[in-house]
Amino acid sequence: MIDTFWIREKLLSSKKYWPKLKEIISKTSEDLETDIDLQLKAERIFEILSQILLDICTHIIAHSKEPPPQTYSDCMKKLDNLNVITPQTAEKATSWVKMRDIVVHRYDTINYRLLFKGLCELYEDFQQFQKEILTWIKAQEKIELFQV
Repeated sequence: MIDTFWIREKLLSSKKYWPKLKEIISKTSEDLETDIDLQLKAERIFEILSQILLDICTHIIAHSKEPPPQTYSDCMKKLDNLNVITPQTAEKATSWVKMRDIVVHRYDTINYRLLFKGLCELYEDFQQFQKEILTWIKAQEKIELFQV
């Protein structure tokens, strides 16, 4: 059974990072390229917020009839398939997950201009992801009420 309380708590836990994220994106991508302290903050915040997305995604899919995703990018597509989030949100979230993989696993040299762009998009669009997840949760809870 999907733990909607846990999902809400995960979303709520993201709130403490928004002031720092806003502070980072108030700078320029050039600042991010040259300031190691800013780079470390940016990387960590991006990692944490992306991980919240993935934790929620894997939890929902684990309790669905969907087979497990092969990649984290597939995870977001599966949320779209389950009508949890819109295709547009799934596409944006997929790009965050790909950037997260680069940041976390150092698959490639981090392009701080791209990370800055990703941070700006995350700041603008995370709220939409959250809204869609919460709307879906409310619908699930109504379904559960009728099944009791």
